Amino acid sequence: MENVKIILASASPRRQLMLSWIIPEFESISADIDETPLPGELPQPYCQRMALKKVLHCSNIVPEGGFVIGSDTTVTLNNKILGKPADENQAMEMLSMLNRKEHLVYTSVAIGNRKKGKLSIKQTICETVVRFRDMGYDEIRDYVESGDPMGKAGAYAIQNHEFHPVETFRGCYASVVGFPLCHVGNILHRFGYDTFPQIRSACMAGTKIYCSHIPVINISDVEITGIQGES
Repeated sequence: MENVKIILASASPRRQLMLSWIIPEFESISADIDETPLPGELPQPYCQRMALKKVLHCSNIVPEGGFVIGSDTTVTLNNKILGKPADENQAMEMLSMLNRKEHLVYTSVAIGNRKKGKLSIKQTICETVVRFRDMGYDEIRDYVESGDPMGKAGAYAIQNHEFHPVETFRGCYASVVGFPLCHVGNILHRFGYDTFPQIRSACMAGTKIYCSHIPVINISDVEITGIQGES
């Protein structure tokens, strides 16, 4: 499939970089959506809804045959959604809650493909179990003051090697960074678009993290008649 337009519905530098490891040419567009959870909404359906909304938000600019990729990462502790901190106080609170505890990180990937006036969407979700190390109050405060937690779900970056908040994880490292490339590649393959012959190798080379995780990737289909915007 040559000359296929691919749009990444994200302004995240991390997702842009990671997608470039398997797809050399794409356009990145910020998906400015309302990320407020619905009353009583659980983390996994919330994460899936956010990824889907990003695809729909950018769907009206996808040309015939093109793809739009949306992704959302949700950190959760005891079924409580820990989104992006609004300020330093909230970042301190989130990191203190996660300190020495095991929590879940979900990343959902939704990809839409436009053909003959129909947007066909395939979606999947990745779950990773993460445990924080024992962090002192001063460590947390210094990390928050560095500004790194801002704009990140759960107020942390697993890839921050100076702070290194994560003691252990079970699952996909790239998903916690924000973009599970194996899931992206599998959905595109379902659409008949093959990106990189060795996605796992590309991911390990980029993250510099050895991966022995063999994901079980369940892909669901959503059919939408006509091109719709954010809903």
